[in-house]
Formats: sequence, C-alpha cells, structure tokens
Amino acid sequence: MKPVELSTVGDWLRAEIEKQPYWFQQIELAPGLVTPGWSKPKVEKLPYFGLPDDMNNMRVLDIGCSEGFFSFEAERRGAKEVIAIDSSPDSINRFNLCRTALNSKVNAYLATVYDLNTRVFGTFDLVMFFGVLYHLRHPLLALQKIYDVLSGALLFQSAHFEDASLDAIAMAKFYPFGIASGSADKQLHDCSVFWIPNATCVRDMLHHVGFCNIEMLSKKAGIVFRAEAPQRSSGTPPDQSKVPGA
Repeated sequence: MKPVELSTVGDWLRAEIEKQPYWFQQIELAPGLVTPGWSKPKVEKLPYFGLPDDMNNMRVLDIGCSEGFFSFEAERRGAKEVIAIDSSPDSINRFNLCRTALNSKVNAYLATVYDLNTRVFGTFDLVMFFGVLYHLRHPLLALQKIYDVLSGALLFQSAHFEDASLDAIAMAKFYPFGIASGSADKQLHDCSVFWIPNATCVRDMLHHVGFCNIEMLSKKAGIVFRAEAPQRSSGTPPDQSKVPGA
C-alpha cells in the first residue's frame, strides 16, 4: 500500500476526518495525518496480539474492524485478501475514509460475527477477533461461528479479570448495564459490554467449541490467545455459484 500524497486530497481527508464525532483508533494515513482516536494500537496492542510478520498469501478476516488498523496491517504484511466486518455503520464509514487514504484493497462489510458462514464468506487462514467478545450477548455462539469459517489460526483478544482466589475456575463477570470506557480524560459509558471473562474461562470456551493448540500469548493488552482449527487447510473464497442470489 502506498498512501496518497497530501495535497487537495489530503485537505479533503482532513475535513472528512474532522466531520466524524468519534474515532476509536489512531491510524497514520500519511506523514502528518493521523486519525484522532483515543486508542493507539500500533504501540499499545500490535506488539502483543501475535500477528505473523509474514502474512504472504493468507486470506484474513478482521471481526469488529473499527477503523481498520489491523486489517490494513495484515495487508501491509502481505495478506492476499483481507475481509473486514463491523456492526456499526459509522465504523464502516470511517474505515472507508482510511481505505481511500491508504489506497487499500481491503473490503469492509456491515455485518456481525453471527452472520459468518462459509457460503457467504468462505474460509480463512487467519481470523482476528480483537476486543469483541465482551460486547456480545452470545459469546459461545460467536466462537462457534468463527470456528465454522476457520481453516487456519485464530488470534483472540478480550478484556479480562483475574482473581487468584479462583485458581483454575472458569468465570466471567456479567454487566447487565455496561461499564465505563474510553480514555482517562474522555470517559464514556459503554452499555454494550456484557461479559468479562478470566483467562481460564477464555481457554475453556475455545476448547469447548473445538479449537485446538490453544495458547495464551499475552496479558499485557487484555488477554490474548492463539488457537487453531483441528484440520488446517488453505483459506478459500466462497463459491460464487452458491452465494445468495446466484
């Protein structure tokens, strides 16, 4: 990817970025042009999330892509195709602004993890599932949907809690009315947070659904796990003759 040069297009991008009332991720779109998000994924998350240095020829899915930092990073590392999904229309709009600035070929779709199936999406060598599980009413169903489209490896990240007194007991805290979120100076109430698991709970959920070779990668930026499909194969696009409407 080669970002566009800042000129008239750059001025337009700045104006469009400023029109957005909210940004989550800081993404460098060009020298001197960074989206005004409160999350800094390049330094706060990327070193801990387990992305392979070489993603050549991978078919990648980014679930809950937000403005697309990890989608664009996968493309930069050589992924042959990256599909991004998010349930927020505003996120998709911001994603497409970044896509334009980066001259990216990543495609983003308005969809949820529950929409995943091989007939529409095909299968993937790598699925990135970062910062989504605790927003879901049905986390096990979501993991099952991912399992169904995974032909390679899953990278998983979630907020978590730990209590030494629980030892190896799988637990998750339930928040029926959400939690405080955002940066320290810009707190907001996130009513979409429902479950915050401990590490044992994450491991056991992955095992229950059927993932194998489950390993914890980090606790430095939430809880990060890597898991694999039991029978690995190359990710493949959907069969166009079988997609809806064909």
